[in-house]
Amino acid sequence: MLLHLIRSAGVRGRVGGITFTRKIGTVGVGADIPSHNLSDIMKTELLEEAPAEQVSQIWTDYHKNKEEFISAVIPSMHYAEITAKARICPRFVYALPKDNGGFDMIYSEINGHRVSFTSLEAFKTLQSSAPPLLELFHYVDFQQSKGVVLMRGVHKLPLTSTEAVFLANQLQMYYRIDPERYKLVHTFNHNPMFFDFNELLRNLDNPDLIKRKDPSSVPSPSGGSSGAPADTAS
Repeated sequence: MLLHLIRSAGVRGRVGGITFTRKIGTVGVGADIPSHNLSDIMKTELLEEAPAEQVSQIWTDYHKNKEEFISAVIPSMHYAEITAKARICPRFVYALPKDNGGFDMIYSEINGHRVSFTSLEAFKTLQSSAPPLLELFHYVDFQQSKGVVLMRGVHKLPLTSTEAVFLANQLQMYYRIDPERYKLVHTFNHNPMFFDFNELLRNLDNPDLIKRKDPSSVPSPSGGSSGAPADTAS
């Protein structure tokens, strides 16, 4: 079933529906990219009558053990909330914990259904030409008909897959789960002189904090979620 529904990753030289005529990360966070479509990854015409749970399971199973990708299935209402806030506040910064006890500052920018993350130092120097370390692409083909949005993240070194998952989950935390944290996002975008960097550091979490605050959004170890879509990245 899975192989029958998933298109070859090599079709037209594409990965994730994006035409890569360059190394991942050489197009800046503010640059336009070629159109990417879910139909380049999955045979969407064969899934029109499938329930959301089946689509979610196929998406999750396909991305298991693929080191270059992270993925998630996001309930439509959750994604609508994030996109509504992103239209008002498209930019933010995150503190990424490192094994040595320090942290890296990561700048993010939301542009349509694409979220790009790059190092803050690179953004300061190169602005919109800064190469992304992580790009999240959201496919809304089934947003209305099945109530889910499929997310795929592409990351590059030195960012690890664990760190990519952390950043994707922090996006959920700041833009949807915690209203207090969204106030920081709003301040960063509209009153940057009042942005409290120390508060950002105090909010540093382990990725599993989302599980404690919003258990309904967490997939089970098998990649499903007892019949409900899950929006925590894995």
